[in-house]
Amino acid sequence: MAEALIETRGLTRRFGALAAVDGVSLSFEKGRLHAVIGPNGAGKSTFLNLLSGELRASAGRVLLGGADVTRAPPDRLSRLGVGRAYQTANLFPELSCGDCVWLAAQSRLPSSMHFFRPAERYSQVGVRAARALEACGLGQRSAAIAGQLSYGEQRQLEIAMVLATDPVLLLLDEPLAGLGHDEALRVVALLREVARGRTAILVEHDMDAVFSISDSVTVLVDGRVLVSGKPEEIRRSTAVRDAYLGGDFA
Repeated sequence: MAEALIETRGLTRRFGALAAVDGVSLSFEKGRLHAVIGPNGAGKSTFLNLLSGELRASAGRVLLGGADVTRAPPDRLSRLGVGRAYQTANLFPELSCGDCVWLAAQSRLPSSMHFFRPAERYSQVGVRAARALEACGLGQRSAAIAGQLSYGEQRQLEIAMVLATDPVLLLLDEPLAGLGHDEALRVVALLREVARGRTAILVEHDMDAVFSISDSVTVLVDGRVLVSGKPEEIRRSTAVRDAYLGGDFA
């Protein structure tokens, strides 16, 4: 069995009497893209928020590389290599694409009270930023203002900003939301490339995209794991068909 990068054990988040995530135990293998799907209100985004430290668990544990990070805040998890892309693009709209990605890459420099750093440190930041832009199809758009990009390009830019931080884990929350057909196809192709050899957890409603790029799929219903397995197993699952009234995964 492949080594797990991140695991959850009985992970639970309650809002009053409601358990949005209810005793979820999952293991995410290194170098694989794992999709988490389910109907609206199933707990998918809450689950990602628990993994990224934006919500505290009511019970259970999160292990990253075997270390307990259940109570770690978002900034510490980010420094540990957890990168997050949100349902709506989280950018610096007044800055250029190049500056947005440079700032993301620069955030990985160790913090210090020293105001002067070796020039090569910043050179390395620039190289990492340029590579991230190129990987996301924006190599020729470095000077473009982020807020003036099309929505599809903004999604590409946000993914470039995440890649520039050199993450060990990508958390992707509905990256296709709000995109037109052609833009969605472009972002799907991008996700397929950036996830190659990386560990990624994808929450997405577009089932064609999910089944075309995922190595494994988990279905959440009412905050609980209904079934988890390979994409073809999920497609054939009677339990999944019944839960989605004949296959309506959205």
